[in-house]
Formats: sequence, C-alpha cells, structure tokens
Amino acid sequence: MLDVTAGHPPVSSADSDRLSEVFALHCGGVQRFILNRLDRPDWHLAEDLTSETFLRLVRGYSGRPVDGRVAGLLRTLARHVITDHYRRQSAGERVTDFGDWFEARQLPAAPAAEERAVERMTALAALAASPVLGVAA
Repeated sequence: MLDVTAGHPPVSSADSDRLSEVFALHCGGVQRFILNRLDRPDWHLAEDLTSETFLRLVRGYSGRPVDGRVAGLLRTLARHVITDHYRRQSAGERVTDFGDWFEARQLPAAPAAEERAVERMTALAALAASPVLGVAA
C-alpha cells in the first residue's frame, strides 16, 4: 500500500481511525465544494483535487485536535489546493493526457501467419521469375 505519510511523523492508530472517519463523512462535501469552484465542471479534476486536499490533511495532521473545525479546515485546504492548481497552470505547466500518446506509439499488430506465408511465397515467385537473379525456388 502507498504510504502517503513518508517522511512525516507516523500517525497513531487512533488518529488513523479519526482521519478515516473524517474522510468518510466529508469526502463528498469537499468534492462538491471543489467542483463548484472550478472554472469548468470537471468531476475527475474535482476528485483529484479532493484527494490532494485529504493528503494535505494527513500530512499536516500531527496529532492536533481538529474536532468541530474539520469542515472549515477542509474547505481552507481545498481553497489552497485549487489555488495551487491554477497557479501551476498559469506558470506554464500543462496537464497532459498520456492515453492518446501511448496508443499512438504502440507497435502495429503483427500480421497473421497466413498473410506472412502468402507474402513470402509471392516474394519467392518474383525472385524465381527474375532473369537477373535466376533464383530457383
């Protein structure tokens, strides 16, 4: 499993349970909050930014109590995540979809064995008929 807290102090079991509860209770609300603040309705981008918001919560959560202030804290983190996203875009960084790139650079499908046999026989017949080479089949 991917450790999102690498390089950060470990989160205790009780804190982990609390963070799981916060995620379960607030994930949908944070995602809608982010979706309503994007310049275009993009559910996938809202999901990515929601993940980044909760990642920042986990990394910044070092045992500090957030009870009663979780929704406000998550909205604040979400605003910073959205701002950082648009800041990266305006700085020239562009999001790239590698799906088309990968598909365009795949090797062509190998021809069937029958097609290769017919091509080979045609080539051998052409060589045998050539007066210059005079290759016998």
